[in-house]
Amino acid sequence: MSTWPNKTIPNLTDTELAEAIEQHQDDPDPVTRQITQGCVREWERRKGLPVTDRG
Repeated sequence: MSTWPNKTIPNLTDTELAEAIEQHQDDPDPVTRQITQGCVREWERRKGLPVTDRG
């Protein structure tokens, strides 16, 4: 079982962010899904992609 890094989303490295998304993207817990969506939005922002609202 993995754990979340002890950093806020903007302070995660690209590697930590990608790992968090990959490890938690299919988690059924609504809170975990919400945090994962925040990670996806941060990834999109960093890569210059249009940030989407998945909420």
